[in-house]
Amino acid sequence: MSPAVSQVSRGTRTRLTILRRLLLLAAFLVIAAIVLAQFTSLGKLAAGIFASTAVLGLIIGFAAQNTISNIIAGVLIAITQPIRIGDRIGFEEREGRVTDITLSYTYMDPGDGSRVVIPNQLLVEGIVHNHSGTETKA
Repeated sequence: MSPAVSQVSRGTRTRLTILRRLLLLAAFLVIAAIVLAQFTSLGKLAAGIFASTAVLGLIIGFAAQNTISNIIAGVLIAITQPIRIGDRIGFEEREGRVTDITLSYTYMDPGDGSRVVIPNQLLVEGIVHNHSGTETKA
């Protein structure tokens, strides 16, 4: 690690990682909306497509229910920080060190050469044992 990175606390690093991913997602959505707005010259076809977006949104919402709940759980983990990158945790009979927290998943290294991928929704709903102590949060 470089000296500048080592001065940033794990809590701050976790928040910044999630925030960066949220900003990239927001930027992608804004750019996609701008691109789609350029096709309004199609007139009636565009009006029909935009009118059906509510139904499409409802269908996508039901289909992506687990994905959306994982993303919301990822934001909740980033804000409340029950776990942080670098923490040693126990979850459902597995123990390991948190190596990354994304919007959808938390990655844990149990130390045996494997990698455990935990959906964030399960972490928020389950019991997590944080063995990293009670250092102050930044």
